[in-house]
Amino acid sequence: MSDRNNFDNFDTSVTGVERVSGKKGKKIAIISGITAVAIIGGGTAVYNLSDFVKNQVNLRIMKPENYYSWVIGENSKNIASDVKEKYAKAKSKTENGQNMSMSLNYAISDEVKDNLITELVGDRNSSSGDENNLISIIDNLSEISIGGNADVKDNSIAGNIFATWNGQNLIDGDIAFNAENYDFFLRVPELTEQWLCMALGDSVNLDDLKGKGNIVSYLTPEELEDIIVRYTDVWNKAVEDVEIEKKEIVDICDISVEYTVISSDFTEADIIAIATDFVTELKNDSTIKRIAVNEMGLCTEDEYNSELDDVLKELSENAPHGNDTVTLNTYIDPNGDIRGIKFIQDDDELFCVMGKDGEKVRGEFYVSENNSKEVSLELYADENNGKYSGNLDIMADNQEVSVEFTDYQVVNEENGYINAGMNFIIPYIDPVHVDFTSDGNSQDISYNINFDGKDYGTLTLNMAVNGASSPSMPSKDGAFIISDAMNSEPELADYIPEDKMKDFVNDILIKIGFTEELAEEGAGFLNMDLYDTNDYEEIYDDFGGFDDDSAFTYEQPVETVEVTTETETEVETEIQVEEETEDSDGVWIQDDEEDIIGEADNSELVEIPQETLPYDSVVNYSHNNSHHDEEEHDTHHDENMMYFEF
Repeated sequence: MSDRNNFDNFDTSVTGVERVSGKKGKKIAIISGITAVAIIGGGTAVYNLSDFVKNQVNLRIMKPENYYSWVIGENSKNIASDVKEKYAKAKSKTENGQNMSMSLNYAISDEVKDNLITELVGDRNSSSGDENNLISIIDNLSEISIGGNADVKDNSIAGNIFATWNGQNLIDGDIAFNAENYDFFLRVPELTEQWLCMALGDSVNLDDLKGKGNIVSYLTPEELEDIIVRYTDVWNKAVEDVEIEKKEIVDICDISVEYTVISSDFTEADIIAIATDFVTELKNDSTIKRIAVNEMGLCTEDEYNSELDDVLKELSENAPHGNDTVTLNTYIDPNGDIRGIKFIQDDDELFCVMGKDGEKVRGEFYVSENNSKEVSLELYADENNGKYSGNLDIMADNQEVSVEFTDYQVVNEENGYINAGMNFIIPYIDPVHVDFTSDGNSQDISYNINFDGKDYGTLTLNMAVNGASSPSMPSKDGAFIISDAMNSEPELADYIPEDKMKDFVNDILIKIGFTEELAEEGAGFLNMDLYDTNDYEEIYDDFGGFDDDSAFTYEQPVETVEVTTETETEVETEIQVEEETEDSDGVWIQDDEEDIIGEADNSELVEIPQETLPYDSVVNYSHNNSHHDEEEHDTHHDENMMYFEF
C-alpha cells in the first residue's frame, strides 16, 4: 500500500458502479481478472510492485467481502507497521536516554518599557535619585530568558536550569529527580556544592508508583503490531454483508473526488455479535492480560476473567430491541488506501474523509444529529513545492475557531519540527499570530503579544531533543535532607549561611542594574524574609528603644487629660513584641501575643504619644461608658497623639 498521507498517486480512472453479486458479477470478475493478468504481463513480480495494480486486480476478481477484508487487512498492516516503527524509536529513546532542552525568552517592547516607567515612577522627566536608577534599568532591558536542559532516562532526570538578563547569567542551578525512590535534588553551585534533597518517597508508597504508566517497559513493538493486526482481523471476520460501488463522487469541502465505496449494514444483533467477538478476543489476549495483571497490577487473573465473563453474559442476554440499522461506508482510493468512513443511522451521521484534487488537499469531519451538524472540522490546504497554505475551520456549539496557516512544512518528522506561520482566529479577541521555525535540530515557537494595536513584546519558546544520554544521579550521602519523616523542620541557615545568601542576591541585583546601595538594601530585606530575622534595633531605633533582650517597653510616660467621672474605664491595646519585661517603673509592658491592660481612674480620654508606639502595632479599644458626650473632647486633639475615646 502507498503512504496513507501521500496524495500524489491519486487516480480517478476506476469505472463502473454496480453490486458484485450473482452470475453477472462472476462473469465480470472473470473478464476483469483476465484483463488484469494481460495488463501486468502475467508477472506476479509486477503485481507486487504496484499498489494501484494490486488494488485494481483485487477489486475485480475478489468477492465483495473478501475485497473488503483484504483492503482493511492491508491498511491495518500498514498502520501497524508504521505504529511499530514509531513506537520502537520512542522505546529506544526511553531505554537509552536522551537529552532535552527548553528555554523561554521574552523580548520587551519600547511600549511596555514606557508603561512600566509611568506606572512605577510617573513622569521620567521629573524623577530623581533611586527613581532614575529604576528608569535606567528598564530602559536598558532588552530580553529576559529562563530555561534548562536535562538528560532523561527511565523517567529519571538530571540537568540544569538558568535565568538570564540581557544575555547575562543571573543564576545557574542543578536539578535531578530519581524515579526509583522519588528523591528530588536541587543546588545552586554559586551558593553551595551541597545538594538539597527533598525525599518525596518518604511520604508515598513507592510500590504503588513504580512501573505504572511506563508502557514502553513492558510492551514490545512486535506485541503492539500484533495487537493492531489481531483486532482488525476480528473486525474483518465479523463483516459479511458487503456491497461495492466502484465509482462514487464524494464531495469534500469544495472539491469532488472519485472513490471506491464499500458499504456494510449492521443491525443491532450484528453489533452485539461484533462486540461479543471483541470481548472474547480480549479475554484470550495473553499480552493485554499480562500487562493488566502482572505489570500494572490493576487486577488479579481471576478478576480479569470474571469481569469479561460478566460482560459476555450481559451481551448474550441483551436481545435486540428493534430493527434499527447502521450503515458504514468506507472510501478507498485507486491505490487501495482507505481515505475515510461514514456512519449513517436514520438522520444521524458521522463523516470523516480526506481527498486531493490537483494541488488542493481537503479534509472534512462532522457529526450531525437530525440532519444538523453539531461538530465539524474542515481543512482547506493548497500545496506548493511540498509546502501547504490554507485554513482549518472548527465549529462546535455554534462557535467557530479558525487556524490560518502559511507555508506549512515538516522539517523533522521524528521530532515533529515544522516551519509555518499560523493565525488563530478566535471569537471576541484579536487574532493571535504564532511563527514556527526550525532548522531540523530544534523548534522555535514565537508569539508577538499584540492586543488592541499595542505591542507587548515577543515570547519565544525553543525546544530540542538530542541523541542518547543518561542522567548522572547525585547521592543522598552528604546531601541536606528535607523529609516528612524527619522529627524537626530544617532551617535554611543550616544549609546556606545568611551572609552568603545576602552576597549572592546582592550580586544578582547589581547585574540587573541596581546601584550598590540599593542592591545591598534589597538583599538585606530579602534575607529577613528568607531567614525570618528582623533587626529591630536598626529598623525601629526611633520607636522607643530596646533592652539587651530585645524586649519592648514604653520609655515615655502615658499622658492623660483628666475628665472627672464616676465611671472607671478600661483601656486595652494589643502590641506585638518579643518577650515580657518587668514593670519596674510603672511603665506599661507587653508580652508576646498578650494585651496591655491598664486602668485610667476618673478619666474619659487617654492620650498616648504616637512616637511611643512600635511600627505596625495593632491597637484595640473598648467603650465602656456609652453615655459620655464625645464632642467635649475635640479641643484636646493633637496630631502627635494617639487618642482612645470612651
